[in-house]
Amino acid sequence: MKIRILGCHGSQLPNYNTTSFLVGKNILIDAGAITQVLTLREQLLIDCILVTHAHLDHVRDIMFLADNLCFAKRKTPLRICSSRGIIENIRRHLFNNVIWPDFTRIPSAQNPTVKFEILSPGRKKTFGDWRVRAIPVHHTVETMGFLMESQGKAALFLGDTGPTHEVWKVAGAAKGLQAIFVETSLPAAMQSLADKTGHLTSVTLAAELKKMKDSRPDVYLYHMKPRYAGTIRREVARIPDRKIHIIQDGQVIRI
Repeated sequence: MKIRILGCHGSQLPNYNTTSFLVGKNILIDAGAITQVLTLREQLLIDCILVTHAHLDHVRDIMFLADNLCFAKRKTPLRICSSRGIIENIRRHLFNNVIWPDFTRIPSAQNPTVKFEILSPGRKKTFGDWRVRAIPVHHTVETMGFLMESQGKAALFLGDTGPTHEVWKVAGAAKGLQAIFVETSLPAAMQSLADKTGHLTSVTLAAELKKMKDSRPDVYLYHMKPRYAGTIRREVARIPDRKIHIIQDGQVIRI
């Protein structure tokens, strides 16, 4: 499993891209940074995007990717995959012929650039060599995490989340779980704001990881607000009995 970090930050600043992970060459998890990172040739290889939720920092580049694929005359549609509610939000608020053209009907309804695909939470769906399961997490809008399994190994990608429950049960029971990609947006001193905005701090991250009990996969931390990154690093370094890595834009992780 090769994971290329196109963006992993909780705010957009120069040299800080928002969330997007490329799994292999053709599957994206979220779309906060695609077209400003990948070449057109690399963009043309993308088959599907698994969307955790419809907040702009996780979907922004879907629109520009669709535009690029359309005018490059790619023959197969880009699949945008998530729960029904998340898909409806993307359709209603982005591809609505106001904010952006409706590429589900361009060049034509019979030959679209974009195709929406609904994932039923809890059910596995096959994408090439991958089995993907969407699991609800707790955020301010409908949000999914994704458990991805292939060849006896698994990785769990959480979207933005505050304290949650079901996803940790799945993590604790997952066979061959090698890695968890989880956010920690703010330092402990900003717990009240984190709770209001549906995010984790170092304190709530530590509490969440305890829900896995005996499972000890590597933990890859992302979505930090750049201004507070140093403080968050120091705080999570004090979490015992966990292998926690802070990921960076451009990094390649092999599991």
